[in-house]
Amino acid sequence: MALGSASVANAAPGGDDVVPASASAKADDEDDQRGADIVVTAQRREQRVQDVPTAVTVLGDEVFREGGIGRSANEILNLVPNASAGTQQHGRPRWWIRGVGAGQQQLDLANPVGFYLDDVYISNASATGIPLFDLERVEVLRGPQGTLWGKNTTGGAINVISKRPSLTPRDGDNYVKLEYGSFDNKIVEGAVGAVLAQDVLAARISARFDDRDGRFTNLFTGETSNAVRDTVLRGQLLFRPDPNVETLLSLHYRDYDTDGTYWNTISYAPSGILRNGYAPSTDKDDISTNAGEFSRNSQFGGSLHLDWTLGALTLSSITGYERFKTRGATDSDYTPLEISRGYVQAKSEQWTQEVRLASPQADRLSWILGLYYFTEKIASDSYSATLPQGSVPSRPGATATAAYSLTRYDHKAESGAAFGSATFAFTDAVKLTLGARWTRETKTLDFDRFASPNAAAAGWSNIARWWDSYTGSFGGAGTFSGDFRKTWDAFTYDVTPSWNIDRDNLLYFKFSHGLKSGGFNTAATLPVALQVVEPEKLDAFELGYKSQWFDGALTFNVTGFHYKYNDVQINVVGPNPGAVGGATVSYLQNAEKAHVNGVEIEIQARPVSRLQLSGAVGILDTKYDRLQVVNGGANLSGARFVRAPRLTLNGSATYSVPIEGAGTIDLVADARYTSLQHYYITPQDLVNRPALSQRGYTIANARISFTSADDRYTLSAFANNLLDTDYRNHALPQNNPVQGITGDTVQWGDPRTYGASLIVRF
Repeated sequence: MALGSASVANAAPGGDDVVPASASAKADDEDDQRGADIVVTAQRREQRVQDVPTAVTVLGDEVFREGGIGRSANEILNLVPNASAGTQQHGRPRWWIRGVGAGQQQLDLANPVGFYLDDVYISNASATGIPLFDLERVEVLRGPQGTLWGKNTTGGAINVISKRPSLTPRDGDNYVKLEYGSFDNKIVEGAVGAVLAQDVLAARISARFDDRDGRFTNLFTGETSNAVRDTVLRGQLLFRPDPNVETLLSLHYRDYDTDGTYWNTISYAPSGILRNGYAPSTDKDDISTNAGEFSRNSQFGGSLHLDWTLGALTLSSITGYERFKTRGATDSDYTPLEISRGYVQAKSEQWTQEVRLASPQADRLSWILGLYYFTEKIASDSYSATLPQGSVPSRPGATATAAYSLTRYDHKAESGAAFGSATFAFTDAVKLTLGARWTRETKTLDFDRFASPNAAAAGWSNIARWWDSYTGSFGGAGTFSGDFRKTWDAFTYDVTPSWNIDRDNLLYFKFSHGLKSGGFNTAATLPVALQVVEPEKLDAFELGYKSQWFDGALTFNVTGFHYKYNDVQINVVGPNPGAVGGATVSYLQNAEKAHVNGVEIEIQARPVSRLQLSGAVGILDTKYDRLQVVNGGANLSGARFVRAPRLTLNGSATYSVPIEGAGTIDLVADARYTSLQHYYITPQDLVNRPALSQRGYTIANARISFTSADDRYTLSAFANNLLDTDYRNHALPQNNPVQGITGDTVQWGDPRTYGASLIVRF
């Protein structure tokens, strides 16, 4: 994507002593003159980002609106050092920060990178890919954030802040954006705000529609594949009946559909044969599947924020709700052979309640105290089948026998927490921050798996609806069940001494103990894989230096960190001697010990008035120190973390050319380099299984924009992946010599794409 400055937000600086996290930024004269200060709420208060003693990257609204990112929330981590969230279409992001993430993509397993939409934590990672638009900013906090940001944040936290209604609207706050690009990609986006009652009531409505045709050709059906339709609506109502009381109601709805697969298969055999005589195309834009693939997803949620000033204190209440529903079909073998197909229907529903009381930030001892409650219910039905040969269109040659399975589970999680954070200023420059959080969480699982004992027992009354018309019997090793109830108590904390050498130089050390809650392996296909995983624990040591030079023209921040990681929740996929017949099993389990070392450097510069530069460097070293696969599996000690490249580089440049009396032309270029990364703990074999890893690659983008002198119009043309780089977003292990499979499944990233957009502000 063509982007602006990777870590510059347009939030104005300044702020009161105590400001609710939902409050908008304010500017003072000094900061206006400097022009480089950014205000964040990373510590639940408004602060200059350069005064926050933790690693945080800030993305302003111009990165999303003018820069063109935000089709899916996963794109934001492309701009953050030592981070990624690669995915195809606009689906579930794979959030990874500093090597910390979730290798298992089941609905009930929360990611260790916490995602917050307007202060509301969203547990179901499939609901976190929601497109980002009409925003104030996005804050990405790296490292454990288990005190103020709560549960499941051993990796970090992503805080998305929507643009709020305003009781004092400014000209240009409303806008419409039209965009057209490759693959007939049509985007319409806009927002309108209005004051309904002077100084008391204001509203804002935002909407985004994204429609894109498929980029792949299905050689078996002759159809295009990978089409996306994504619609999001958001409405907000701001009510201020009294200068000391403010209430914000926010509601959002998303309808997200896809048609066709994006998975290709690769053969390692010299003959090009993958299995059963089938040789997949070597063109990365070709796929070939016989089972229809689609997904239909809907999401509804909202929040009610109340901020009440009680003398010198501020009381904040945040009530949140989120519901997600999905259903869809897949071709699970990713070939035109009738070997395996799937169907899933699932839903999740969560409620959250948070209450915070904050003292004035200007006091020598400032503090925040809070209570938090979370509850979530998930119901999932996942079906898999091999239909009788000849009953559905398929390529001849499959030797797979008829089979059927249904995995059904109901999952419930409930947790409560009490937390607090206090900062004591020994002097105006030297401060100490202590934070703590106690959490109790209970999870229950009712799990049942039903499978046909053999091909002769399998039968259907309606092949067109094979998932709910099975008439055969169940039995054998694939039929099993389990009921679990687990309660975990956790105490997380942090200690942060900091020294403001002067206004432009901050030195800090931070120790934090984070924890991600335990869970269950609901992806189990055999009883030995129905594991209970214990909570993972992470001790992080971070040393940071933040600085600004030349009256804010240069910002230089550097962070070094060391992680001691225990009981790491991992996913191991592969044949296992402990399984029936040595079958391939997906194990969600704990790795006993691991460690991470890393460095991050972020730079922003304005060497001359028309040129803005930004860059970031991430260096990462990861290793599992003790890792034994359960049930007699391999010893994988020494393996690297997945999605943890040793080096990431980001860079962008914007050069502005004023056109006298007409406006300004902006020339923008950016690039990101990602070194070798593995998608699985095993195998990490670049010779025999290269598809399961991605060697180093660079994505470069370019954009040219014209903005009118009155700032009413911006017309842009852009090219993404300018070098047309081939790279894999992800892969699936499929190779199995016993079954005659000589390849794996891959997911290719987008090729070079072009487009143009028009933004009208009013």
